[in-house]
Amino acid sequence: MYCGSNKTALASQRQIADALLTLLGEMPYGEISVSAICKRADVSRQTFYSLFRSKDNVITFTLRNDCCYSSCQPQDCCDHSFREICSGFGRYITSHAAVLEILSRHGLMPLLRTVLREDFSEYFRQTPGRPSPLNPYIIDFLAAGITSIAETYILTGETEDPATLENIIYLLMRGEYFE
Repeated sequence: MYCGSNKTALASQRQIADALLTLLGEMPYGEISVSAICKRADVSRQTFYSLFRSKDNVITFTLRNDCCYSSCQPQDCCDHSFREICSGFGRYITSHAAVLEILSRHGLMPLLRTVLREDFSEYFRQTPGRPSPLNPYIIDFLAAGITSIAETYILTGETEDPATLENIIYLLMRGEYFE
């Protein structure tokens, strides 16, 4: 995936991502070709493949660029408390419900888990005092938990407000529900 700063390339990435999301609203993921994405985005296949490796990579780009902590600098991420992270995910899930609903409908929620796993891995790498043999388990637990909460939010009709969702995430992730 292209990660540079060329404004034209960045604009093309956004066009491609928007085109794929639009197509996902119209047809099943498996029926969407790279050619159809390029046509909808008004870019060439060469442009597509210079910016992305695959359709999954476009979804990952969308999630990474819209996710609450993915775009911050690692040193900034480490300054957030666990409560603030839960709050951020509560806001993220409620404000991106439309995209998450599309991903859920097409069976693409595992891509959210992958992005979150990468983000939590980076967070743990950059956070002083966090090295532990448990980190891979903690990272996967958090990524899977947030993904499951996001999908449940979508499947249950998106009724919780961000503050309620924050409390649900905080309660479940800290294990307080089971005490």
